[in-house]
Amino acid sequence: MIPSKLAKRSRSGDTKGPSKVIKLDFNTLAREVKGELVEGRFGTATFEGVSIDSRTISENQLFIAIRGENNDGHRYIGDILKRAKGGVLINRNYPELSRIGERLPIVIVDDTHLAMMQLAENYRRRLSAKFIAITGSNGKTTTKEFVYAMIAGVNESVYRSPGNLNNLFGLPLAIFAMPADVQFGIFELGISVPGEMTKLANMIKADLVLITNVGPTHLETLGTIDRVAEAKFELVDSLGPEKPVILNADIPILMKTAHKRKRKYITFGFENPADFVGRWIGISDNGYPMIEIDGNKIAIKLFGDHQTYNILAGFAVCKVLGLDIKAKNLNNIDYRLAPYRGEIESINGLTLIADCYNANPVSTKSGLLSFRRYLDHPHMKGRNGIAVIGDMLELGEKSADYHREIGVLLAQSNFALAITVGPMSKQTYLSALSNGGQESKIKHFENIESAGDFLVSNVKRGDILYLKASRGIGLEKIITLLKGSAFRQN
Repeated sequence: MIPSKLAKRSRSGDTKGPSKVIKLDFNTLAREVKGELVEGRFGTATFEGVSIDSRTISENQLFIAIRGENNDGHRYIGDILKRAKGGVLINRNYPELSRIGERLPIVIVDDTHLAMMQLAENYRRRLSAKFIAITGSNGKTTTKEFVYAMIAGVNESVYRSPGNLNNLFGLPLAIFAMPADVQFGIFELGISVPGEMTKLANMIKADLVLITNVGPTHLETLGTIDRVAEAKFELVDSLGPEKPVILNADIPILMKTAHKRKRKYITFGFENPADFVGRWIGISDNGYPMIEIDGNKIAIKLFGDHQTYNILAGFAVCKVLGLDIKAKNLNNIDYRLAPYRGEIESINGLTLIADCYNANPVSTKSGLLSFRRYLDHPHMKGRNGIAVIGDMLELGEKSADYHREIGVLLAQSNFALAITVGPMSKQTYLSALSNGGQESKIKHFENIESAGDFLVSNVKRGDILYLKASRGIGLEKIITLLKGSAFRQN
């Protein structure tokens, strides 16, 4: 199996997993990771592709045994021996080494995770593509998909990291899966602790950097928003001055942090002067945000005002790369996103807006304001809006304050019904009541099951349901319940 802390990230994205692209012989592998090949006769044997998941490894892939917080890939080497022939990269202190050393190529190192990152850095050096690195507190994955779709519209030689393989475990796998002959590689980078971005930057060695925004995320480990911004800028600090950096001009903390560095930037935005400027138009009859770029009206086929920044950022990336991207063609881009990132879906007469892939104070506030505007559109007149808001995770010591701020906005939004879910969202519920919210319109549930049961019994055809929470809350389970329930009889 895969170490449990890594399972969600390294198996997300394309269901088939990263393709087998990197190919090396074991003499070269041992040299590049400063390891030792146990049996020299395997030196000219080759592997193709890399996996850290014993359940999905292909026959000729290299298995890297990663030791996580709650699990250890070394426990599954027996499974690898039964199925795989590619070889294994393991820690030097593995106790069963003498038992397996003659059966397939084995390279031993002091730390398999460090070796994996070094191998990814070396592979990246051999690739001639332009590497685009996207980071930010919100919108990384969606913007990555926008950029990919835009480039693919004019140049098929493009690759993007699967799913959200964006951390110190996922990024190496995404790099290993990149074909050697593509011209553009698009990667998202996610962090949770100081110094992590520097390690990601060393692996990817970006040719262009985009920072979508900065907000209160991972405060348990990063402490303050200022430190979040500084952690993101480790990526910028790794670049030479000739490499372009694109920033959101409408985020004050982002621009404040940028101005501490003596370098040029390229900017995009809607509110402040910028190199790439968009203009907000409103909401289409289908409920999608509409903007204007270069005099062209664009309807973004995803829910939420924040999508306007994502598509403008993607447009800026393509123009800075010198690609022949025309704003008028943005209505026709074919983007395919992971679930729960703003899809609007109809289920037996119920309109469901699934925006529950992730959440923090900035994205939750944006989502609620967007939902209010969506409900105020003339085409939605007479329909009940129900907001289901779950816990926002990893917010540190001010978590209760952030949840109470959401409660104030819930009270002001005056939805037909607001439901809060989870232990921290109790603060959201209490804050909404103390700020003028009506008890008949605001309910709290400690868990998904009870909230789901309530909704199954109470939602009706014609209702519009908006779901927002951190992924760890599992709010998407409510969608499954509604699809399989008898609510349609109400």
